Amino acid sequence: MELFRPDPVSIPHQLRALSTIARTARDGFGLPQQALLRAMRDVLFPATQNLENLQPISPAELAAHLNDDDQALQLIRLMTVLCVADGLPSREQVSLVADFAEALAVEEPAVKVITYLAKGQLLRFRLAFLRRSHIRHYFRNTYRMTGGFLPVFIAVLRFRGVLSKDEATVSRFEALEMLPRQTLGYQFYRHCRDAGIAFPGAKEGFPEGAIFHDVTHVLSGYDTSAQGELKNAAFQAGYTRDAHDFFTWLIAMVLHGARVNLTPFPMPNIKGLLAEEGLAEDMLTELARGTSVKVDLGNAWNFWDYAEIPLDDVRKQLGIPARQTVRMA
Repeated sequence: MELFRPDPVSIPHQLRALSTIARTARDGFGLPQQALLRAMRDVLFPATQNLENLQPISPAELAAHLNDDDQALQLIRLMTVLCVADGLPSREQVSLVADFAEALAVEEPAVKVITYLAKGQLLRFRLAFLRRSHIRHYFRNTYRMTGGFLPVFIAVLRFRGVLSKDEATVSRFEALEMLPRQTLGYQFYRHCRDAGIAFPGAKEGFPEGAIFHDVTHVLSGYDTSAQGELKNAAFQAGYTRDAHDFFTWLIAMVLHGARVNLTPFPMPNIKGLLAEEGLAEDMLTELARGTSVKVDLGNAWNFWDYAEIPLDDVRKQLGIPARQTVRMA
């Protein structure tokens, strides 16, 4: 997911548009919306505008000051994230986002998807979201690794707990414990054990094509808490390169911002999570950090080629910067 440096002339108008969306939240301009809007200003623009003084802007006025297609798409995506900053989006929010998208000639499927959510059409929302999410990569990668639809089907049944474990696959992952502690393979083993994540091949274990998500946790340095998932998902979205890369970030926002569970697992329900000090800024910093990664780890990247290499060396080979403040400037 690429990030684009905003045109300085359009920055005040873009921030006014984001503020317009943030202030029409279902429960008003709360602390999570304020924190996220402030983080967008500081990390992605960056700018010094006083957020309290930002006046509303109409779609037509914004369109008159923003004629860059890439920036327009990025702005609509940021608006969408603001809609799910804390609880369900309001109908007024999603209607405004749709109006802004139309004025800017932006076609972003996420706008329609969150409209379903705002209207309470949860089944349509889930179906529309999941067919665009990174779960697609899980199946594609598993198909590539196993060579057919039948092994993918078997992996899904095993994940759902219908089939017993595949001893050979599980043993291969358990053997990672024997690698030196500094290697990516050992750190992945430790991450899964500490988080209680079943290995591929185990009953209720993810298909092998999905391990890049938890490998990403190891590479990014974040745990599986709600805060860690938000930051890791943003980092993962940064390196993802396909037509629906934005949904990789958006799914974490739906889970932990809107608090709508799209997974078969229990999820923490923490109201106002993004109001936590520094969390919104860290999340956007990780989005920028992820764009530095040289490859899309969810697309034909082979974990086993790197398993025995020290983690720090893997990060260097993949172009992953250290965890630090990253600014668009």
